[in-house]
Amino acid sequence: MNNTILNLVKAGALVLAGLVLGWAVRGVVGYDTTMQSVSDYQDWHTACPPATAKDASCEMVENVVDSNTKSEVARITITKDMGKDVFGITMPFGVALEPGIGLIFGTDPVKVYQYRTCTSVGCLAVIPLDDKLAAQLKAGKDGRVLFAGLDNKPVALPISLKGYSEASRAFRRSEAKRSSWFWRMWS
Repeated sequence: MNNTILNLVKAGALVLAGLVLGWAVRGVVGYDTTMQSVSDYQDWHTACPPATAKDASCEMVENVVDSNTKSEVARITITKDMGKDVFGITMPFGVALEPGIGLIFGTDPVKVYQYRTCTSVGCLAVIPLDDKLAAQLKAGKDGRVLFAGLDNKPVALPISLKGYSEASRAFRRSEAKRSSWFWRMWS
């Protein structure tokens, strides 16, 4: 009887190992390295280029919309720059560059950042996504982008954090799968 139980346990372990191995192989073999993806998470969305685009990375995006005109006023992105997470804000032309751009979450004081450059899309401020900023985003506190127009009058736009946590998890998973066969096994 003991040999029968031992053989059943061995057979069960082999079946379980085969299932896990089959699942892992399916993930690696079935992952399409040429596929790009875009997914929506309430007010945020993620966009990932194909894994074959080695110099590119996934990004999380929120379009800040003016509640009166319903037009996009700013674009907030989280992506990787030289391997580090960065928080970028793209503002349209017609902003005063010298005062920079401010970020405020909840009751915390305003943090001011300078614009890095202006392109054909608009003016961009790039902010390192450190632990404190990441915690503020995850906390879901009210966020605002502060900037000055060409008339030097301050303007505050709300940042929606609806869907941020889900988009952040998807961003991390997608980046891991794009760059590592190990993470593809478990997808």
